[in-house]
Amino acid sequence: MRLNPPAPFIWTPRQPIDPRGQLADPRGRGARKEKPNRWFLFRRVVTLSDVPTKAELSITVDGRYVAFVNGKEIGRGPVRCSPLFQRYDTWSISSHLQIGANAICVLIHTYGVDTAFYEGVKGMWNPVFGEGGLWVEGQITTQSESQRLISDRVWRCIESHAWEQATPRINHGLGFIESLDANLLPDHWLEPDFDDAAWDEAQILQAGGGGPEAFFGGLEVKPFPTLVPRGIPPMRYGLEGAQRVVWIKGQRPDASLPVERRLYEETLLVGNADAVSDPEGLLKPEQATVTIKTTPEQDVSVLLDFGRIITGRPCVSMIAKGGEMIEIACSEHLPGEWDPAGLTEDVRLTRTPLLGLDAHICRYIARPGEQIFERFEWCAIRWMQVIIRNAPDGVTLTGLGAKTENYPVDRRGSFSCSDPFLNQLWATGAYTLEMCMHDAWEDCPSREQRQWLGDATVENLVGWAAFGPSIVPLNAKFLCQAAESQRPDGLTQMFAPGDHHTDRLLIPDWTLQWILNAGDHYQHSGDLATIETILPSIQKALAWFERLLADNGLIPNMPYWHFMDWAGVGRHGFAAALNAQLVGAWKAAAALCEACDMGRAAAAYRARALKAQTALHDLHWDERRGVYVDVLDPATGKQELRVSQHANAALMLWGEMPDSRAGSAIARITDAARLTFTAAPPIANSGEILDPENGVVLANTFYSHFVYEALAERGELGAAIELMRARFGPMLARGATTLWESFEPTASLCHAFSASPTWQLSRRVLGVHPLSPGYGTIGVAPNLANLDHASGIFPTPVGDVHVELTREADGFLARVQGPAGIALQMTTAAGLRHVSGDLAANAEGFAQARFAEIRHE
Repeated sequence: MRLNPPAPFIWTPRQPIDPRGQLADPRGRGARKEKPNRWFLFRRVVTLSDVPTKAELSITVDGRYVAFVNGKEIGRGPVRCSPLFQRYDTWSISSHLQIGANAICVLIHTYGVDTAFYEGVKGMWNPVFGEGGLWVEGQITTQSESQRLISDRVWRCIESHAWEQATPRINHGLGFIESLDANLLPDHWLEPDFDDAAWDEAQILQAGGGGPEAFFGGLEVKPFPTLVPRGIPPMRYGLEGAQRVVWIKGQRPDASLPVERRLYEETLLVGNADAVSDPEGLLKPEQATVTIKTTPEQDVSVLLDFGRIITGRPCVSMIAKGGEMIEIACSEHLPGEWDPAGLTEDVRLTRTPLLGLDAHICRYIARPGEQIFERFEWCAIRWMQVIIRNAPDGVTLTGLGAKTENYPVDRRGSFSCSDPFLNQLWATGAYTLEMCMHDAWEDCPSREQRQWLGDATVENLVGWAAFGPSIVPLNAKFLCQAAESQRPDGLTQMFAPGDHHTDRLLIPDWTLQWILNAGDHYQHSGDLATIETILPSIQKALAWFERLLADNGLIPNMPYWHFMDWAGVGRHGFAAALNAQLVGAWKAAAALCEACDMGRAAAAYRARALKAQTALHDLHWDERRGVYVDVLDPATGKQELRVSQHANAALMLWGEMPDSRAGSAIARITDAARLTFTAAPPIANSGEILDPENGVVLANTFYSHFVYEALAERGELGAAIELMRARFGPMLARGATTLWESFEPTASLCHAFSASPTWQLSRRVLGVHPLSPGYGTIGVAPNLANLDHASGIFPTPVGDVHVELTREADGFLARVQGPAGIALQMTTAAGLRHVSGDLAANAEGFAQARFAEIRHE
C-alpha cells in the first residue's frame, strides 16, 4: 500500500499551464500543440553521507529519454505505450552512486507528432499542460539513511538548442533527422559539480483542486494518471563494426542543400589518396586510430558494409579540433543489390520515398577534444555511408560502428537436418525475428518499426521455436496494448500503439489475428492472468463482427481495409478466407472462455463457428473443380471462379474441411503449374496474370504461414516443405541474410511475418507442442517428411525438449529427451502410423519410438 502521495509530473516553466484548458474541446478550440522535435535537459543533485545499499529509480516521460547518474547512462525509455496506459521503467542505480554529491540527469526528446512508436495525448490533460513531462519516483537507502527521490521543484531544466529543431522526419512514420551541434551543449552538465543556477526551476504539472466548493467540485488535473510498469526486461546492447569498406570517395560539398538532400545529391569524386590514413581502421568500433582530412573542394565519403542487417544506433568516437561535421546515413538496401549483375562500382544510397525506405540520416558537429556521438534512436543498418566535412587539419576517429540494440532473447532453440537449405532458412528466420524485437514486436526495423497486430501472430510462434519463454513478456505486453487500442465499437487499431490516429485506417482481419494470437499465447505460456485482462476486449471485438453477420452466419462485404495478405485473394462479397478466419477466432475465444470458467460464452462461440463453417462448406465448394472458391455474391449466390491458397488453407485450418474434399483441394493449391504470384501494390507492384479457371493465387510470405500450418495438419508436411524450398530458396540463393516482406525484394528486406519456416521446422518436423497450457504436459509429434535426419531443441517454460530423428528402411526413429519429471507423450503426426516403441516418456523424460507413413493402396 502506497503511504506517500504519488510523485507529480514536472516540466519546463516556460510552457505555461492553462488551468481552464480542459474546457478547450467543448469550446471547439481543440488540442494544444507545442512545437515539434524539442530536446530538454533535466538534472538534480542528491547528496549521500554513506555508501548506498539499495537504490532504484522509476522514470517515464512524454516522449523518449536517456537517464544518467554521474555521467553514466543507466537506461533508455519508456517502452512504447498508449498515453492512457503510460509505461514506466525502473532502474537499479546503486552501483553508480557515491558518497557526496550525485547528479541525476535526464535527456528528453519530445516529438510533438505521432510516430510509429510514439502516441501523443489527444485532448484530456493536453490542453492544460501541452506536450512533455517527466516523472521520477525512487528510493535511495544507505546504511544510515533512506531518502525518497521524486520529480519535484528541486529539479532544474533547460530546453536545449544543440539539436536543430527544424529538421524533417526520416519518413512518414518515424521520428526526425537528428542534427546535433555538440558545441551548444553545456559542458559537463552530467556531472555533480556543474553549475545549473541559470537553469529554470521545474514546474509541477497540476491544475485545479481547492475542495468541494471550488470550480467543477475541486476537479484536479494531472497528466498520465494511469502508470503501468514496462512489463519487459531491459534491452540487450552490444557494439559492432562494419565488415568491409565498399569505397572511399571525395564528395563535393554543397552547403545550400538541406541535410535530407546533401547525402543523395552532392557529386561523388575520386578521393584524395591521403584523405584516410588507415582505411581498415574504419571497421573497428573501438580502439581505432584513423585520421581523415578534408579540403575545401572535397569532403570525404565512406560506404561501409555490415554484412547483414543489424539494428542499433550509429556510433562514432573521435578526437576533434572542433567544428568538424560528421553525417551518417544507414540503409538496409542499395540500388541494384539484388540484380543479377550485383552492385556497381559507383553504387551509392538513393532516395526511396514512396515506401518510406529512405536512409536514416543523422548529423553531428564536433566540439574540441575526445567525444562520442551516438544517435538517439536505433535503426536498421546494413549499409552505412559516413561523410566527414570541415576537417582540413584532420579528425581522428577512434571508433566507428553501431551500438546494437535488441530484445534480450534466450537463443535456446535450434534445428538441423539433412538439407543445408532448410538449416539456413531456420537460422535466417530466427535472426530476422530477432531484428524485429525491441520494445515491441515490429514488422520491420527500417521502414516502419510498427507493432502490427497481424504480424505478431507469426512472430509469437516463431519466437517460441527460436527463443522459447523469453518472449512471453513481449507478447503479453502486445496483447494488452492491442486491447488498449480498442475503439468504442469493438474493433482494435491495426497497429498499436503509435500513429494510427484512431480512425484513419483499419484492418478488421488484424483484430481476428490478435484473438488467434491470444489463443496461442495461452497454450504455450499458460499465462492466464493476461488472458483474463484482455478477454472482455476480445468479446467486445467479436461482437463487432457479429453485428455484420448475414442470416447464414457469414459476413458479407467486410468494411474497411480487408488485408489478408500481399496477394490477389478475393476479398469482397462472402469472402471465404475472412469468414474462415472468423471461425478460427470464435474457436480460440471459446477455448479462452473455458479457461476462465465462462462455459456459456464458450458454447455460444462454438455454435457461431459451427454455423459459419457449415455455410462455407455449402456455399464455397466448387464440385466441378474440387476446390473452394474465394468469393460468393451475397445477392445472387453465384460463385466467382477465383481460387486461392488462402481460402482453402483457412478452411482446412479453422473450418474442419471434410476429408472427402481435402485431397483434391490440396492437390490443386500445391500444383506448381497452377500457382500464380499476383500483384498487390504497393508491396508487389507486378505479378503474373491469373487464369481464373485453372490458376491458384499463391500466398505471399505472410499467409504462407497458414498454408504451411494447414498442409501439416492434413499430413502434407512434405508439400509444405517443397513450397518453402520453391519460394524461399531463390531468396536465400540471391544472398538474403534476412527474410523479405515479399518473395521479391520490392519492399522491406527484414520482415518478421515472413519467418514462419522457423516455426514450421521446429513445430512440424521436431513435433514439439503443448498438450496442456504452458507445457504442463508436453506433446511430440515428429515427422521426418522427406528428410534423411533432423535434430534440434524446442525450448519450453518447463525446460528444453531435445529431438533426434533418423531415417530407417521403413520410416524413421524418433528419440526424445524432455525435462525430467514432466509428463511427455509422443503422438502420431497426421499421415503417419506408430510402428513400435514407447510413446510415453520415462521418469527421466526419455522416449523412443518408430514411425512410418500410412500407405494408401
